[in-house]
Amino acid sequence: MNVVSTEEYKRQNGNVVISESGEPETPEEWDYEPEPEDDFDEEAIARSKELIHIAPSKFIEFAVTVPDKVLQKRVPFSFEHRRYLKLPYDTQSKRVLLKCGRQVEKSTMLGNKCLSYSAIISAFNTLYVSPTNLQTKTFSQDRLREPVETSERLKAWTTSKLSDNVFLKKFVNRSQITLRYAYHNADRVRGIPADFILVDEIQDIITDNLPVIEECASHSAYKLFLYSGTPKSLDNPLEKYWTEQSTQNEWVVPCERHGVPGDPSTWFWNILGETNMGTKGLICSKCGGPIYSMHPNSQWASMNPSVFQKLKQPFEGYRIPQLMVPWLDWHELLDKRTKQSQAVFHNEVLGLSYDSGTRPLTRQDVIDNCEPSMLMTEANLTRIKQGLGHANPIYAGIDWGTGENTFTVLSLGAYIGEMFTIFYIHRFEGPETEPQVQLDLIETIIKNWNVRVVGTDYGGGFDRNDHLQRKFGREKIWKYQYSQPSTKVKWEEKMHRFLVHRTEVMSDIFNAIKRKNVFRFPDWQQFEDPFSKDFLNIFSEYNEQTRQIQYKKSPDCTDDSFHSILLCFLVSMLKHPRFDVLNPTARTNSAVAESED
Repeated sequence: MNVVSTEEYKRQNGNVVISESGEPETPEEWDYEPEPEDDFDEEAIARSKELIHIAPSKFIEFAVTVPDKVLQKRVPFSFEHRRYLKLPYDTQSKRVLLKCGRQVEKSTMLGNKCLSYSAIISAFNTLYVSPTNLQTKTFSQDRLREPVETSERLKAWTTSKLSDNVFLKKFVNRSQITLRYAYHNADRVRGIPADFILVDEIQDIITDNLPVIEECASHSAYKLFLYSGTPKSLDNPLEKYWTEQSTQNEWVVPCERHGVPGDPSTWFWNILGETNMGTKGLICSKCGGPIYSMHPNSQWASMNPSVFQKLKQPFEGYRIPQLMVPWLDWHELLDKRTKQSQAVFHNEVLGLSYDSGTRPLTRQDVIDNCEPSMLMTEANLTRIKQGLGHANPIYAGIDWGTGENTFTVLSLGAYIGEMFTIFYIHRFEGPETEPQVQLDLIETIIKNWNVRVVGTDYGGGFDRNDHLQRKFGREKIWKYQYSQPSTKVKWEEKMHRFLVHRTEVMSDIFNAIKRKNVFRFPDWQQFEDPFSKDFLNIFSEYNEQTRQIQYKKSPDCTDDSFHSILLCFLVSMLKHPRFDVLNPTARTNSAVAESED
């Protein structure tokens, strides 16, 4: 296991003033001079100068107080039972991701980091963003205003002359904290300059809003980002960043019963999860003996160290479940495991994403159907074109999109040997999303490849389907509509289109891909992004009302490539029926044959 120390995370270009000793590596001088019209408290300014050079965790221990129920008074904030929080507080990583259960002081940490950075660094701009107005107001009151009002030391950075409303907090050293919310769009955030951006409850933020929010730091010398939230399903921004762009740090707890006494490298290290829940407390998942989350050797370990080879600046990710929080009642945790649903327990207690549905395809399923020699290069496509004869007609599938979270995708396929081979696939992006530009390119591809028949998505392109049918004729352009016909695929003569039972036909295609004897896709390196991701974005979920399995995707993901290939395969069945994959009724087949005549 790769155990991570603080030093491993230090960046050469780090600007935040932190170090394990508490002394700054690149001190920032507090050099603010009040403008003549500013009537600040000179004594407050003098007090604030004394504590500029200090690590965030050290500053919080000095300046922040918390209520003590036993002593019935406020006491200084302490990391004695929160040792796992020191690295997230003091890290020099410019991008941090917190994946947390509920009630683990996530919001407290965000508020404390806002306050410490604002105090430590002069003229420092912080931007806090949450999904809703209420969440932002609650954070402003409970995590910013209350700590300042209850700490005489924090008051050194404020004065009644400065703004202290819900959405803007100003400090005497010219630092400020701006608070906003962005659920449907990021318009309220645009144009706000920021050195440090915190996005809270990121699992509920629409992914497309995040680049807009990040632009607020485009002119900053610091460019610090902290994203945090509690997991939900596997299809949300938090899980996406965690799996693809983070170090995936876990708090590992040793069990000294294994290995050599006194030699931590030989011990068994536990990554806290449901298997560590004993009847009285944490237990080793290997031997069942008791373990202690605050063991002197417990530390953060990266589960994804290879991310540094893929990304120049990955997120430093931390998962904080309730199991490692010492102040929570253990019997309550056991009670939650019994009474809560699996999804809620995994999300709220373990800090893990959980899907009530399952994914019909794995990454390996798609890889197994990719042909390394099937390259979408100009030379290889020319070779394929020359090699395909009259016995190998070319088919096309078009899934229409708008260019916003859904794209038009065109795929070309033909039978090469016994395999239906998708040898070319293209997603229309950027300038190609313009309808006329798109149609011109599609017409060119159909003509250049002498496509026999084309299957198009009926629901997403009324005008474009009409244009293509007028251009090439009905005998070449066939429309398919997802519906609930009595059979899997049914021809409707009056509407002149096929009705397709979405769930059943998608299931058949998924099963054919898993069998590995029907399809061949292009080389994985070319097919992986974005095309294969469209396959893997689809998950199944049981609908209690209809009592049927349904296939869905996250609103922030696409699945257009899958449906383009599905349409390409369906239209190929007009010339090359595949009863081993689908089993349309004789009526449907005769209708198709009559239409071809």
